[in-house]
Amino acid sequence: MKTIMNRLTAKNILMLVISFVCMFFLTTASPFYEFNRSVDANTMYTVGKGLLHGLLPYKDLFDNRGPLIYLIHSLNAVFSYHSFTFIYVIESLLLFLDIAYINRILSMKLSARTAMLCSLLFIPLAFTSRIFYYGDLPEEYAMTFVLILTYSCIQYNWFEMPRRYYIVNGCFVAILFWIKYSLVIPWIVFFVYIGIACLLTKRFKQLFMIILDALIGFLSVTLPIIILYWSTGALKFLFNDYFYLNLTHYHVQNASLSYTLFKMEYPTFGFSHHLVIIRTIYYLMIALFICAIVRYMREAKMHDSNKVLLVLIVFIDILATYEVGGASFSYYLFACEPFLLFYLFELGLVVDKYLYNKKYVIWGLSVIALLGIFVTNRNYRTSMYVTKPSHSYQYEYSKIINKSKDKSLLNYRFLDVGLYTYTGTYAKDRFFIRNNISYKKMDESQREYLHSMKYKFVVAKYRKGWKLFKKDREFLAKHYKRLRHMRFDYKDHSQGWIDLYVRK
Repeated sequence: MKTIMNRLTAKNILMLVISFVCMFFLTTASPFYEFNRSVDANTMYTVGKGLLHGLLPYKDLFDNRGPLIYLIHSLNAVFSYHSFTFIYVIESLLLFLDIAYINRILSMKLSARTAMLCSLLFIPLAFTSRIFYYGDLPEEYAMTFVLILTYSCIQYNWFEMPRRYYIVNGCFVAILFWIKYSLVIPWIVFFVYIGIACLLTKRFKQLFMIILDALIGFLSVTLPIIILYWSTGALKFLFNDYFYLNLTHYHVQNASLSYTLFKMEYPTFGFSHHLVIIRTIYYLMIALFICAIVRYMREAKMHDSNKVLLVLIVFIDILATYEVGGASFSYYLFACEPFLLFYLFELGLVVDKYLYNKKYVIWGLSVIALLGIFVTNRNYRTSMYVTKPSHSYQYEYSKIINKSKDKSLLNYRFLDVGLYTYTGTYAKDRFFIRNNISYKKMDESQREYLHSMKYKFVVAKYRKGWKLFKKDREFLAKHYKRLRHMRFDYKDHSQGWIDLYVRK
């Protein structure tokens, strides 16, 4: 308790307030939004609610994320069964840790005011609509943990790092591994590097203690999960759905290093990278990024081996994020956004050189930096204070379904659009949605659900170049009546129509 009270400094309280205020507008999980339009967030929430009703992820409800992310959303359902308020609180706390650790890192070489300015500028740069989408991302946990890992690599020489740091990092690996295993890349680099360094310097006892501490942290999170799935006979479903199917059936893509770099390094304005001028800017940003890292390594008071370790973590993580993630969704790179701190360090050097004594100018720039969230992130345009609820299919379709005693619903051939959330229902069939994964059994099961006619309501959507198969359309036309036909818009890259059907 005393340690906590000592950390409640004016600066930390300010950063905590700023985090809650900024996240209030940034994530659609916040109370500022009547509906969370994120299909991923609603999918995780529906599976999480299933836990409260005795349904296990993978065995009873199919999705291909890690089990811990569903537990987090299950806790959200305990606090609020129709909203994402608990998720908003978690995201706000993660943002607080983000800017707090960036501030710590930058304060090592920059003045206090400049470090705060750069820390606040991180928010609009990292949380853009292009890469943050609607929020509630597994990558948010990775961002915070990577910043803590980066701080520890800067603060301590690898051979002098306190034992508790290895235990904590072991916990971080386990948490991320059971949220989304592709996020553990920085820790693979970290532990492999330290292991090799210990062997080369004949620190065998220290290596043993590092392995022991890391295992303590990892197993403290992992064992309860394994025991739960083993005791319920669902262990084979966990390994098949979370590991095997992700590794063999999820999208596979190839991305060059330069493509991955400029996707991460310059996401803010959403320009097309196919334009020659814009591509030139991207490559200049890559060059600036490399120069910024070199400058930081020259300025930082770190052991040379720690500098090598940090550089390896940065570039291997950026390079491998797409490849290990299995697809080219831009939000995958949100976990790499902590490395923007090298840009911020370069900016801070300039500010300290020319504006060091102009504190009011620096604080004014800090306010402008925070207001930048309304420039780089456009989620606020979908809030209940900007758009009318009646323009939302979530509102209209939930209103119709909630009037019926039978709320049985089939979300047919696409991800969860939130109707389980806003009708206060939960899914009871394993393949309650159609995931972004090529899995024949899922498609066949969904068609069986539809043709069984056990659902009173069916919701289906389509867009240009994609619609239901002919036999599905014919079946719906024969046995169901289309009640509503409304437009959906997902992050400017997926527009189309979404229909609500009721059984005749």
